[in-house]
Amino acid sequence: MRPISGVPDVTAAAELTREWVSRLVVGEGLCPFASPVMDTLRIEVSPAFDDYTATAEFMTLLQEVADSSPSDLPTALFVVPNLYQDFDEYWNWTLICDDLLVQMGYEGLLQLATFHPQYVFEGEDADDMSHFTNRSPFPMLHIIREQDIEDALTQIRFPERIPERNRHHMRRLGHNGLLNIMPSLAGTAVFADNDDQSTPDN
Repeated sequence: MRPISGVPDVTAAAELTREWVSRLVVGEGLCPFASPVMDTLRIEVSPAFDDYTATAEFMTLLQEVADSSPSDLPTALFVVPNLYQDFDEYWNWTLICDDLLVQMGYEGLLQLATFHPQYVFEGEDADDMSHFTNRSPFPMLHIIREQDIEDALTQIRFPERIPERNRHHMRRLGHNGLLNIMPSLAGTAVFADNDDQSTPDN
């Protein structure tokens, strides 16, 4: 896989990722489950430039989350800034990681959420702002405890409306509104040209 050129170091990538979670995911209410675990959110940035190393590191983090107490490590982001610039390559890797989660015996305990700088939802126009609900500064996987999701859903009215509400919110913000909230995204792949991106079924 080709590394993404000009990426920051591990510390800078972690800081930008945490800012994205704080300002957009939590600050704009895109994920109502995120705020309670913000203080204990684990952000693991891989310096890997190859699939084998990145996947092995992902498996290690997956096991660590599964083996930890929910109060100590409730959730984690695994960030791969040097890999999977192409969305199709990233999506194929996420399918492998999903299979590994099942093979490791964590189905029903953990699940993965997907984020990428050039995320594209199937059926939406390529320039639709709705894609930005899942566009992150770098390719990443979110490891989530299924019990936490179930518990959070009991506290939220009409949780099935969250995705559509988020899409409408992004459309209202537009590019300028999004950059006003987080100017540091301007220099990332989030705002790169995505004409050649494909649309896997999500």
